[in-house]
Amino acid sequence: MKLIVLALAVAARAATAHAQDINGPESVSFEGAEWRIRAREVVVEEHLGREALKLSGGRIWRDDAQFADGVIEFDVAFEERTGFIGPLWRAESDERFEDIYFRSHLSDKPDAVQYTPVENGLSAWQIFSNANATAAISLEFEKWNRVKVVVQGDEADFYFNSETPQLHIPDLKTDIPSGYAGFRVSGQGGAFAHFSNITFRPLQPGEGIIGEAKETQSLPDGLINAWTVSEPFAEAAVADALALEQDAGRNLDWRSLAVETNGIANLAKLNGVSENADTVFVKLNIKSEKNQMKELRFGYSDRVRIYLNGKRVYFGNAGWRVRDYRFLGTVGFFDSAGLDLKKGDNELLVAVSETFGGWAWAGVMADQSGVSLSP
Repeated sequence: MKLIVLALAVAARAATAHAQDINGPESVSFEGAEWRIRAREVVVEEHLGREALKLSGGRIWRDDAQFADGVIEFDVAFEERTGFIGPLWRAESDERFEDIYFRSHLSDKPDAVQYTPVENGLSAWQIFSNANATAAISLEFEKWNRVKVVVQGDEADFYFNSETPQLHIPDLKTDIPSGYAGFRVSGQGGAFAHFSNITFRPLQPGEGIIGEAKETQSLPDGLINAWTVSEPFAEAAVADALALEQDAGRNLDWRSLAVETNGIANLAKLNGVSENADTVFVKLNIKSEKNQMKELRFGYSDRVRIYLNGKRVYFGNAGWRVRDYRFLGTVGFFDSAGLDLKKGDNELLVAVSETFGGWAWAGVMADQSGVSLSP
């Protein structure tokens, strides 16, 4: 069974890599600008009565569009099929940027449009999924739709065939002040979209953010705000381990990582994923005044193995669609484990493994009486 799971994970990554292979030229000219191609198909053609840029299976970039605060505007046409379509901005590299996309198969659904940062090549849509990152919009198929994104400071407003924002993002997560911009189209079955009337421009007088943050669930009491995270290693090293060696993780490099505003640590901020480096340890030291039980509530993505003083106390898999075909794997404080603490020092080591969608860990110990916690 372990070999089957590993083979499926490798196949999924290979499929993703293939989807962004470049077939043909590495750039294309459109509307007076040069676009760098990182996609399966990009072509300029006539569509719905105008010249348009067709994009499928990847991204296109305007390296000369150094976008900071400003407005992204464009027309887009697409079919009703599984697809993820939208603009990218403030790119520091092709692996780190801001991303907002709509799902061309989910018109009027609560997550028809979603914002996510991309860190080290990893999207974080499973981590940022509340009302300040997702919204319902009505899509028009095989017609031109007008889209506008207003970016100012650490905030953004998203408009879709509308005069008012349909999604307000109160906290852009990468904190990149300026970078190049582009578009993405991905999805099963050869999803594609046509773009025209594309503009990247500075804010004009009187323009700016007008959207307001939505009220979201408050953070739980006892939230652990920072963790110590190891360098990545292969999941196979812990796949069947019910207990760890006494020196587990001692030869790895470690860094501190604070949680995001929703209480979840985005592990991709520190590391990307490769075939033999898809797992990290997250560490917490717990000093207990006596032998006692404490409850740890937690959230994670995609797979987790929790070890207390070297012994495994929990395993879980919350990856996309692993439980049923509608299971998204979004992260919240949905699980818990009892920690049988001994008097004195205790070490919590959590092995978190990632395939795609959000590499995450979060933890809460509501009752911290008689214990002290340190990353």
